[in-house]
Amino acid sequence: MRTFVVWLGLLALSHMCLAVDNDRPDLKSLYDARRWFALRDAVRKTDAPLFYRGAVACVFNHVRQCEKKSKAVVSFQPHSEQAHAAHSLLAAVYLRYGQYRKALSQVDEMLVLEPDDSDAKSVRPLLAALSSSPDQSIGRRHFSRLSLHREGADLGVPVSINGTPATYTFDTGANLSLLSESEAKRLGLAVRDVESRMEVMTGARVSLRIAVASELAVGAFRLKHVAFLVFPDDQPPFNDLPLGERGMIGIPVLLAFQSFSWGSDGSFEISSPTRRLARSNLCFDGQIPVAEVQFENTNLRFSLDTGAEVTYLYPPFAAAFPDLVKEQGKKESRKVTGVGSSAQVESSILPKLRLEIGGFKTILRPAQVLLTQTTAGSRLFEGNLGMDLLTQAQRTTVDFKSMTLTLQSLAENAASQFQAEPAQNYGNGSPR
Repeated sequence: MRTFVVWLGLLALSHMCLAVDNDRPDLKSLYDARRWFALRDAVRKTDAPLFYRGAVACVFNHVRQCEKKSKAVVSFQPHSEQAHAAHSLLAAVYLRYGQYRKALSQVDEMLVLEPDDSDAKSVRPLLAALSSSPDQSIGRRHFSRLSLHREGADLGVPVSINGTPATYTFDTGANLSLLSESEAKRLGLAVRDVESRMEVMTGARVSLRIAVASELAVGAFRLKHVAFLVFPDDQPPFNDLPLGERGMIGIPVLLAFQSFSWGSDGSFEISSPTRRLARSNLCFDGQIPVAEVQFENTNLRFSLDTGAEVTYLYPPFAAAFPDLVKEQGKKESRKVTGVGSSAQVESSILPKLRLEIGGFKTILRPAQVLLTQTTAGSRLFEGNLGMDLLTQAQRTTVDFKSMTLTLQSLAENAASQFQAEPAQNYGNGSPR
C-alpha cells in the first residue's frame, strides 16, 4: 500500500498558542485546537476580533481577505503573538500557491519576532532555495478532460514537463510535487541540495533536494516554474515504479487547477463544474487540505490524501470512540509507508465503519485505527482520507474555489453535467 503525506512543520502552525483573549475564550480554544470548521461557524455568529476572522479567511482559502485582515493585525500589533501567527498564516498561503518569495518574507518576519522559532528556522532554507527561481505562475488555463492511466490502485495523469511526456499521480497530501532522481535526470532538470529536513507520514524526517521545471502541461493547462522535491530511486514511493511514472503532482499544482475531478469512467477533468454544497467541507491546515467527515452524527476532521490508497484512522479517533475500538478492534502491527521511510505502527482493526462525506455514504472495510502518533496530522485529526473511500463514488470533485469535496453517484453526476457547461477561463484566485 502507498500512503504519502509530506508535512512542513512550520506551516502547520504546530507550535502556536496565543495569549488568552478574555473576551473570546471560545474562539481561542477553537483556534488553539485548530478546529477550523467550528471556528468558522463561531466567527460567523459573533463580532469576532480581526485576527480570528483573518485566520478563517486564510484556512478557507479566501486569499484576498486573508491578506487584508492578516496584514491589518500585523499593522495594529506588530510585535504581538498574533502578529507572529498572522505571518505564519500568510506564509502558508503563499507557499501552497508557489509564491516562494512572499512566503520567505513572512518567515523572516516571524524570525524577527521570535529568533528561536525552530519551525521557521527549519523551513527557511527550503524557501530560500525555491526563491532563487521565479515563482510558479499560470501560463494558460482551460477546461481539460484527460484519460487516466490505472496501475493497480494508482491513478496516473498524463503530463508533459519541458516537452517530455510522463504519467504522474495526483497527491493532495504532498506540500510540493515530487520526483525521483532518475526521473529528474530523464527530464534534464538540475537538482539542488537543501540544508533542511521535512516530516513524512511515518514521523521520520528526511533530507530535501529540489528541482524546478520551466513548464508543466496537463491537457490544455500550462504552469510555469513548477518546483519538485527530489528523492532517491531506492526509497518509497518510487522504488517500484517505471521511468516516466516516478512523479507526483502536489498541492501548488492542484491548487492552480482550482477544481479537478476524476470518475469511474477513467476521466480526469480540470476546472470542471461542481455541485455546490450548502457549506464548505474543505479547509487548509498549513499546506494540507482537511475534509469534514461525519461518523454517527459527529463531525470529524480527516486530512485529504489522494496519494494514499488506504484510509487510516488516527489516535484522536480512538480517543473519541474508545468503547468502539476496544470492543470491536483487533490489535496488530501495521506497516505505514511515507516518502523515504517506512515504520511499523501499532493499530486496531475494526470490521467496518460507515462514513459520510459531503452527504455521500461510504463504507470503510476494514477500518485501520493507528494507535501511535506519527505526524502532526495524526495528533490533530481523526483520520487520513485515502482513495479507497474517494473512489466509491462515480465522480469525485475537489474544488479549491468553493472549498468543497463532493462525491457523486451516477445519477447526480449526469444531472450536474446536464445543468452546467464547463467554464473556460476562471480567475486564478492566487495571491496578487
